[in-house]
Amino acid sequence: MKPTILIILGGGLNKKEEPNETTQLRYDTAVKVHQKYDFLLISSDRTYRPQGSQHLISEAEAGQRYLLKKGIPATKILLEEQSRDTFSNAYFCRLLFIDPMKIQQFTVLTSQFHLPKSKYVFSLVFPKSQYTVKFKRCPDPTANLSDLQNRYINERIVLQFYKKHLTTTYGIIPGDMETIHQFMENHNPAITGQRDQLHQQLTQKIHSHPKLKSKEMLF
Repeated sequence: MKPTILIILGGGLNKKEEPNETTQLRYDTAVKVHQKYDFLLISSDRTYRPQGSQHLISEAEAGQRYLLKKGIPATKILLEEQSRDTFSNAYFCRLLFIDPMKIQQFTVLTSQFHLPKSKYVFSLVFPKSQYTVKFKRCPDPTANLSDLQNRYINERIVLQFYKKHLTTTYGIIPGDMETIHQFMENHNPAITGQRDQLHQQLTQKIHSHPKLKSKEMLF
């Protein structure tokens, strides 16, 4: 039988180089259900920020430390340390793990606020005609409700942008790794470190939203 995998999407680190509240909730949910899976695949290098990463270790490494402390065996944890946003999460998981391991069915774990965008992005990288992708939600963080509102606003606007431009303007063909790679290398600001004109307009749209309390981009 092919191995079963739960992909845990990264959500950021705190100043102590440890998973923040959002990410801890994802890992805690994974711990509760880990016996259903052969592997837990932690996906994230460092969350994209225009000013660059302020962390010395990858989110995946920090996640591994967290899961080990929770009693998850090291042999069960896989690390994907190339991605910097949701789109590259999906891309590198497929490139480095899912296809090489010949897996066609797996589960993605993320927060409620992050679920709609994650489902859309993974549908482009893993089309239904070739893969069966299930999703498992975990609770949203509640320590800062203002920040949570920002996240919902940001996620909604970015998802609208993706639906409008990824397959048309940027020419992504669902499931086609060549066109997906071209977007990653030339237009994904999390990878290139630069924003093209459309992404600059996206940034301005988010920053000008009347209910947004933070100007931080969360791709």
